[in-house]
Amino acid sequence: MLGVNDNLRLAVEAFNAHKLRAVLTVLGLTMGVTTLITVMTLVQGANLYVEQKIANLGTNVFRLAKTPFAVVDFTVIVKSLKNKNIDVSDYRAVTELCRACEQVGASANGTLSLQRGNKQTDDTTIIGYTPNMIEIDTRTLDLGRYFTPGEDRHAAYVCIIGASLVDQFFPTENPIGQTIRTGSLEFTVIGTYQKLGSVLGQDQDNFVVIPLTTYLKVRGSRTSLTLEIKA
Repeated sequence: MLGVNDNLRLAVEAFNAHKLRAVLTVLGLTMGVTTLITVMTLVQGANLYVEQKIANLGTNVFRLAKTPFAVVDFTVIVKSLKNKNIDVSDYRAVTELCRACEQVGASANGTLSLQRGNKQTDDTTIIGYTPNMIEIDTRTLDLGRYFTPGEDRHAAYVCIIGASLVDQFFPTENPIGQTIRTGSLEFTVIGTYQKLGSVLGQDQDNFVVIPLTTYLKVRGSRTSLTLEIKA
């Protein structure tokens, strides 16, 4: 049986005799391990992202939407675009007929730019919510209040903003009662949300919530809604 010294000598001789092969083998192993670590990190990050999204709705809430919540196959998203839009009449029908539903809310979202004075944000998420989403969405208000059914019914230009917008637009002042703009439209801030942080480098606090009726007035009634149903 070869001793440790003999094994080391044979290894060194083999390395010296086949330097290129040895370097390529080490490089391959290094790249393989690095790739595995990277993939595992991305998977863990994706799981955390999904958990954060689900946590915003609660474990007993499910969503009904025209397109998939998580896209893993491009052909699936293309096929789903042929589905019928979910509109306000569908929302009302589920609200009236679903006896197993504790709450039925509706939402829609898009992106826009916001301004206050000489400050501007790009790619801010704008979310339209029904008033009862306060009972479904688990995000917590930090300051102010939620909008009322009357404000939703009359398409009031009021909003609740995420922590990133508070930091950017109102770093040294109380945002409640202040205004922000998008194009020619002006919204009054009535509330702010507690900070969520970021997931996979994506800011989770760069968003603004407005009444759904206001959203449909601003962005168009042909928008497909997502039903947020609390069992």
